[in-house]
Amino acid sequence: MWSWSRTGPAETNGWSQTNPATAMLLAMVAWKNSTVVSVYDMETGELLSEAILNTMEKHYVVLNNGTMFKVESNEPLCVLLLNYGSVPAPNATSGPVPHTYYPATDGSFVGKEFILLASTDANPQFVIYALEKADVTVIDEEGTTKSYSVDANSYTRITLRPWRAYKIQSTGYIMIQTGNPHSYYDTHPSYAIPSANGIFFGKYFYTYSSSYWDPREDYGFIILSLERAKVKVYNLAERAVLKEFTVEAEEPYRFQVEVREDPRTQAIFIESEKPVWLTFMHEGHIFKHVGRESAYGAGIIYVGVRPNEDTLIYLPKNATCEAYIFTSEVANIKVDEGPVTLQPDKPFLLTQPGLHKIKSDKNLIILLIHWPLEFPWGYPEKTYPPGPQGLDYPGTVIPCVELVHVSHEIQIMLLEQLGTFPVTSIIIAVVVVAIIAGVFILLRRRSK
Repeated sequence: MWSWSRTGPAETNGWSQTNPATAMLLAMVAWKNSTVVSVYDMETGELLSEAILNTMEKHYVVLNNGTMFKVESNEPLCVLLLNYGSVPAPNATSGPVPHTYYPATDGSFVGKEFILLASTDANPQFVIYALEKADVTVIDEEGTTKSYSVDANSYTRITLRPWRAYKIQSTGYIMIQTGNPHSYYDTHPSYAIPSANGIFFGKYFYTYSSSYWDPREDYGFIILSLERAKVKVYNLAERAVLKEFTVEAEEPYRFQVEVREDPRTQAIFIESEKPVWLTFMHEGHIFKHVGRESAYGAGIIYVGVRPNEDTLIYLPKNATCEAYIFTSEVANIKVDEGPVTLQPDKPFLLTQPGLHKIKSDKNLIILLIHWPLEFPWGYPEKTYPPGPQGLDYPGTVIPCVELVHVSHEIQIMLLEQLGTFPVTSIIIAVVVVAIIAGVFILLRRRSK
């Protein structure tokens, strides 16, 4: 895969092709003592790296561009795939900002204890959403602590030092996010949004939005539903209803929602009367109404499939798509009603854009990769020499396949029942987007 930069000549609309990245960084941090972790090349079976880690210890593996790999461990741990081509130096002051949510130490995306690795810069890139009133303690690997108090259905943004491990403990259930849709001047990497019950399928969602949306660019939040569902979108801080609409059964619904230019009011709350799936996704078309550069939307998205549940996934229609379905044990699955016996280490590949329905008798992880069909400057209409396409993505968490079923039944106090409340102080952040080059696949399973 090739990367792109916006330093090119006018005839390429500001874009230029650069050499492909030679490596990517797999960054792991242990949740428990005596965690044995092994990284394998999935195609050859070669052991690439192994380590024994104690709680909050880190392990880095630099992988060649194009490596298909898996991680196995005897205990769950936090795994990040990052656009960073080397082991970070001890004095490194910045890194990529993953577009992702972080799992709690039970594997759910909602919890009261998180152990994670910060790769970002010295800006408040981490958003903590409180599903209930929470006193939050953040402890770094050196034992330094900071405390925050977050009201129910509220959020705060915090700064974590790059390349440090952190333990985040809370008295109430919380969710943690980095990355967001960005303004219309930026690229827009796609990412999945877990629900407030900790899995990728639910009625309530907390996520960040943007003050500036390009209404003609091919991107937005996408909702998928198995049933007809009425949906409301709120400004989380101001409790105001921003949008109301109806999602039809098995018909993707895309929306953009602007919030005020104030980091204290940019998070939104989505409420659906029926369980749905939610992603932020760029469809891939390069047209961009605002700014001189072309759009270049791409993504690396992981979602989980729980046993014996129909799961909908959507592949962008204006993009080149690769959706890999993984299992850690033999699974009988249906892909659009077609039966498939899925073996470990042998993913099933989908490339047809549009809506797909997946069902399995075992836990699955689906990796969706996409990048535009067209070159940034409009090839083949333009005559500038073309080259290979690039995958523009800074990084993501890779969930554990054995834990994708873990959820929590949490009583969410709906915003209409709470009324308004004062907004807590939140520091303004500057979001940095890096360019990622390469496609990697991780399947993690617990050793028997």
